Amino acid sequence: MIIAFGCDHAGYTYKDNIFGFLHSCGHKVIDCGCFSDESCDYPDFAKPVARYISRKMSDYGILLCSTGIGMSIVANKFSGIRASLCYSENSARLAKEHNDANIICLPVKNCSADDMIHWIKIWLETEFTGNVRHQRRIKKITYIENKYCRRVK
Repeated sequence: MIIAFGCDHAGYTYKDNIFGFLHSCGHKVIDCGCFSDESCDYPDFAKPVARYISRKMSDYGILLCSTGIGMSIVANKFSGIRASLCYSENSARLAKEHNDANIICLPVKNCSADDMIHWIKIWLETEFTGNVRHQRRIKKITYIENKYCRRVK
């Protein structure tokens, strides 16, 4: 699997642990930054991750920032993106199972590296149920996206 990764300065110190985990599972990682712990702006790193997935150049994405909120807001501006803020085992599982989330956004200020790796593992291993009610809801999201959002090149 190809996974695009992005973080701001708050998530920088977690990159090596997460990359090590992903590589140990056989995944290829595209590092979209950031590349130091100097203060930076999270939209600059959410954008390339979302673009990789929107353009089908990556299977999934992982985004880290202080709360995960900003990253999820930016990523969800892109066509075909279903970025979910996850903060527990249950939210990571349901993000994929019910919403077929293709980006997981994690709040580094509210969890440990071990928590994040555990939630990423659950999210990657969980399958979308394909249940009729969940498919119906995703179709509605796609309809809204297609009707009201501009396509970004």
